[in-house]
Formats: sequence, structure tokens, C-alpha cells
Amino acid sequence: MNRNLERRRDFIGSILFVVFVLILVVGGFFATKYLTSDSQKKQIHKSELNKIKVNSDKDFVYYDNEVTICEDPDIVHKDIIINIQGTDTLKELLKKENDEIRSSVKKISESEVDTSKEILYKDGDIFFTKERNYASYESSKYLSIVITDGEFNCYTGSQIKSVKTYNFNLANGKQLSNETILGFYSMSIDDVKNKISTKLASDQEEFGENSLINVEDTLNSISLENAAIYFNKAGKLMISVIVKTNQESYNDTIELN
Repeated sequence: MNRNLERRRDFIGSILFVVFVLILVVGGFFATKYLTSDSQKKQIHKSELNKIKVNSDKDFVYYDNEVTICEDPDIVHKDIIINIQGTDTLKELLKKENDEIRSSVKKISESEVDTSKEILYKDGDIFFTKERNYASYESSKYLSIVITDGEFNCYTGSQIKSVKTYNFNLANGKQLSNETILGFYSMSIDDVKNKISTKLASDQEEFGENSLINVEDTLNSISLENAAIYFNKAGKLMISVIVKTNQESYNDTIELN
């Protein structure tokens, strides 16, 4: 009786050992196969991305000639470098715009100050300057650059004036128009405006009567050509909107898909 139990235990133990070994072998095979495959895919993807770069050692977007104009508020003038082949014309345009921004700086000590107004910002001796802020988003398929322009004066501080975007297909480095991007989702500019209108109506309920959103003026300022449409890092389609109100305009971001 005891011998039969021992034989049965030995038999079961042998089976379990064989099963355990098989699990290790099969699991190791699949892990090696698929993990290696994923690693190779990442290397191939990086190699493909580097083909559209001007400098493969740099990111798609980096900055140069950075100068701090003042620290309170934080205003920095800098040049954006788009590290994608075939973007020379765009680079020249942005450089020209940045040169104009740099030359816009006026100092309090060299300007006629309105003594009837209180100077709220004295840091850096800045009377007036144009401002430009950048944001870039790289998803698996696209690169988006969001540029927000504004103006600063020593009486009222900074005010947003406009926002624009540039989008690129990372498969080939080609710049994408708003019409092409909306076509990916079978959307029109009217569909975009409807989503904006819905969002602003909801915001108005939260703000109450203290800050009246001018929905009509906001929508009228948006066209297919100038709509600041972009992809965030998750690849979602977004739009940056300058919302006009009875007070100061503000920047809002709305998801479109």
C-alpha cells in the first residue's frame, strides 16, 4: 500500500516536473521572440525617424539663442529649430518673425511713460515687448508645434494675441494642412466650430455673468486656414482657441475627436 502511494507520488512529481520544464521552455521561447521583436521594431522606428531629420543626434524640436528679457513675468526670446528636412522655407519665416519680436523690446528708461498710469511691472526695465511661447508634441505618427504670440507692457502685463500650429507626418516629414488633418476624421471646419461652441456654452454657465464669452466673435475669428489644430502626445486631435470675452481674451484647449 505504502509502495503504491510512493510510486504514485513519484509519478505525479515526474509529470509536474516535466510540465514545469515545458512551461519554462515555451515561455522563454515566446518571451524571447516577442520581446526581441518589440525591441527591433523600436530600433527600426527610430531609424526611420532619423531619416527625416537634418541632424539625427538632435530632437525634432530644439531651441537656440535663448535670452531672458525679464523674470517677473517670465519672458524669454528664443529661436525654434525644426529638425526636419524640407522645412527651410518655414524656418526662414519663423526666423524673420523672431527677429521682429527681438527688435520690439522697448525699455522704460528710454520711453515716454504715462504718469497717470501705475507701472505694475518694473523688472528688466521693460516698457513693451512682443512675446512668443512654444509647445511641441510628438506622438507615434505626428509632430505638432503650437506657437502662442502675445504682447507685454509694463502697465497691464501680458496679453495673448494669437495662436498657430504646424503639423508634420513623421512617416515622411511632410507638413500637414488643416484640411488634410480634418479629412482623416471626416470633419469640416463647421464641425470644429460646433464643438467649440458647445464647449464655450458650457464654460459660460460656469463663469456666470461676470465674464461674458463672445461666442460669435470667437467663432468668426477661426477659419480652415488659421485654426490652431494639432495632435497631443497621445495622438488626440486638439485645437487651441483664443476665446474672446467682455474682459481679457484667454487661451483654451478643446479636444476634437
